[in-house]
Amino acid sequence: MSAYPKLKVAAVQMAPVMLDLDATVYKVCGFIREAGEAGAKVIGFPEAIVPGYPWWIWMKNPGDGMKHYVDLYRNSVEIPSHAVRKLSDAAREAGAYACVSVTEKEDASLYLTQLWFDPQGNLVGKHRKMKATNAEMTIWGDGDGCMMPVLDTEYGRLGGLQCWEHYIPLNIATMAAQNEQIHVSSWPIGLPDPTHPFAVQQCKNAADYYALTNGCFVLQASQIWTEEQADRLCDTPEQRAMMGFGHGFTRILGPNGCVLSELAHDEEGVCYADIDLADIIPVKYFIDTAGHYSTPGVMQLYVDMSEHKAVHLNGKPEPKTMSYEEIQELDA
Repeated sequence: MSAYPKLKVAAVQMAPVMLDLDATVYKVCGFIREAGEAGAKVIGFPEAIVPGYPWWIWMKNPGDGMKHYVDLYRNSVEIPSHAVRKLSDAAREAGAYACVSVTEKEDASLYLTQLWFDPQGNLVGKHRKMKATNAEMTIWGDGDGCMMPVLDTEYGRLGGLQCWEHYIPLNIATMAAQNEQIHVSSWPIGLPDPTHPFAVQQCKNAADYYALTNGCFVLQASQIWTEEQADRLCDTPEQRAMMGFGHGFTRILGPNGCVLSELAHDEEGVCYADIDLADIIPVKYFIDTAGHYSTPGVMQLYVDMSEHKAVHLNGKPEPKTMSYEEIQELDA
């Protein structure tokens, strides 16, 4: 018989120390430990929290944003690194699964990546955003199917997506097919203009839909916008007016789409909920999009979960080097 544990989960709402890797990691680790001390077993963080979301891409032209990109590049997370070690230590001390969204640097490119740490501090999975949204393409490269994990754990099946990935039906179906039960939904802030596609309510709508469609608990974790971030990134009054302070929307949703707990839009802290995975069962009675409520005779989705690289280097080339001494011997 499948186990349906009861547990406490947490979604963190916070601001980064903008473009400061060490300071932001220190702050994230503090929230991991705080949530662990409160008894949380799964902890979710906002999108690109380390070292901050690149809001300049929506405020400025690419040339003006170059200086910020250089800072982001220098403050991105490499694997392995001291930053990863600190996050690992915090998860181990908390005795919890922690999902931390970071700008990851691999070789010379950046990616938007959720890192999953287990209660022993192991890095047990990562998910790269499959397709950066619009201007985000000037910052982050694409993920691929080898990084769409749902982790089978003692607290249920854990997975996550980031921001507008929640609007893509194929992403949702891929996670449903892996029987996800607890979902970390990582977001930046919502914009104050209620008609903007990035507005708070639109972000909430995406998580509401995801929870009910996939019949899972959703830890929707967002950032908040602060004076410090505005001072760091904004050059004009118009750029400051675009954002608006606060504008977080961190919540925890049940598998029926109902809100279990939430934080005020300008509050930095941890949102908690005590959940029972057995509450998923009545929802699955009505809808299991990867099972009884699917129509595979008409529609099917094929997901390639293997790794893809643009360049494959085959074989091992023979050295084409000579030492200084060897070169000098040619004249002997």
